[in-house]
Amino acid sequence: MTRTFPKSIDGIALLKSIGDKNDTERAKGSLALFAAYFEEKIRAYAEVQASHLGLNETAALQAMQCAFAKVWKYPYSFDMSKSHCNDEDTAIIVWLKSIVASQLFEYAKNGYCVDQTEEEDLSVIENAQSFVEHHMPDISPDDKMKLVLAFDAKLSALDEKHRIVYLTYKAYELRGKKLPRRLLGKLRNRLSISQTTIRVYKREAYLALNDKPEY
Repeated sequence: MTRTFPKSIDGIALLKSIGDKNDTERAKGSLALFAAYFEEKIRAYAEVQASHLGLNETAALQAMQCAFAKVWKYPYSFDMSKSHCNDEDTAIIVWLKSIVASQLFEYAKNGYCVDQTEEEDLSVIENAQSFVEHHMPDISPDDKMKLVLAFDAKLSALDEKHRIVYLTYKAYELRGKKLPRRLLGKLRNRLSISQTTIRVYKREAYLALNDKPEY
């Protein structure tokens, strides 16, 4: 059976509909339409980027699926006012390509992409690259690179353990969240230190960077 794709859609309206989880069926239908329209517009990009990372078409497809799973969970992360594009379609395509690139990075690193399940909320953040890829995936590749370089320079004042503690806490602060208990356990195991030491490292890291923790 031949699939048919809509010739044009109102992407912004669909994102708003996807975000309205009070009407789950309508939201799911909007996501299906959104994905059907934009999938073909980002497929070639996904396959090329996958190839650059030594991955195949299956990885590209999974990265796109993970990207649309993220759209389902965070449709309001798209902000037309922050785009440099003149039309909405192009702006959404650039946004989706950035998400796909992040998902392919995860696939290359871990053998699977992150589909925005709860497990993504339990990530220990090791470095500036991971911080930006996980928590700021929607900015342009050029801005992403500039941010990583600037963040790396800032973090050079910290040793590895202080850096990991700082980045992990900071990532969750940006989401307005405290670290889940399970993540604290993972952090203790990763660094082989106690919870008391984590609190000390957190305080020292924030002081060294002249930052103020929210929690």
